[in-house]
Amino acid sequence: MLTRYLEQQAAVYSALTEKDVKKNAKDLITLSDQDVTVLEDVVEVLKPMKTIITLLSLEQQPTVSMILPLKHSILTAMKHSGTDSQIVKDVKSAIATNIGGRYSNPSLQQFLNESTALDPRFKSLPHLDDPSRKEIFNNLAEKILQRHPTQDPGQGTSQNPPEDPETAASSEGSPPAKRTTLSELFGDFYSTAPTTPTTPKLWPDVVKEEIELYRMAKVISVDANPLKWWKNNEHQYPNLSKLSKHYLAVQATSVASERVFSTAGAIVTAQRAALSPDNVDILIFLKKNLKI
Repeated sequence: MLTRYLEQQAAVYSALTEKDVKKNAKDLITLSDQDVTVLEDVVEVLKPMKTIITLLSLEQQPTVSMILPLKHSILTAMKHSGTDSQIVKDVKSAIATNIGGRYSNPSLQQFLNESTALDPRFKSLPHLDDPSRKEIFNNLAEKILQRHPTQDPGQGTSQNPPEDPETAASSEGSPPAKRTTLSELFGDFYSTAPTTPTTPKLWPDVVKEEIELYRMAKVISVDANPLKWWKNNEHQYPNLSKLSKHYLAVQATSVASERVFSTAGAIVTAQRAALSPDNVDILIFLKKNLKI
């Protein structure tokens, strides 16, 4: 609203100074140059807030993982500078006081931190110190172990050693393959088969190794889609990918659900009041998911 007024203030002033307006308005009050300057300063302070609201209203990408990084960005932007006027300082202080006390519940804060850690865009957690980062990833490991106390079949890192072709052939009843000259000369001395059996890793160690591998992976661009990243890397991080589906599916705001009600209001009109509930559900679903 303030931005729109600043853009059109010349037109507004011209309209207010017309003769017809002056005749009908006894006490005509316009903004002074000082008031306009204050508006310009306030608009600059509120720009980050508008950008953050737009980001948290997205539907096609996870938003819950952005809450704490955006909160940190707001508090950083609201720090006073030497060129701030008194009104700007008051606005910044009011915003910082309001935002600073949000999400202070320990369980909620833990959930938001874990959600941020599971987003490959923000998994480095630069707004936290090293002990806090370590604690968050330890909590994720505990969550995986609680969901899967024992190792799922096929998720271990150890694999059975490759079977010798001759042994495999003889076990199947067919004659062994003919050995080449090199295999006859060096096969017994330079065998590639392991001499000792591979020891399978313990399940907690497998989970810990997966988390460390995820932490060392390169952070993706903030413009990238983390859901696509998890889809492409779910085989490399099978346990974390399952956990990410539970966290990143949460919406940061109620905007998405409110849009569904708006869509329903546009579909069920007075001219279409005879639609059955099932057809309304189908039309809403198609409207919201047709692009997918």
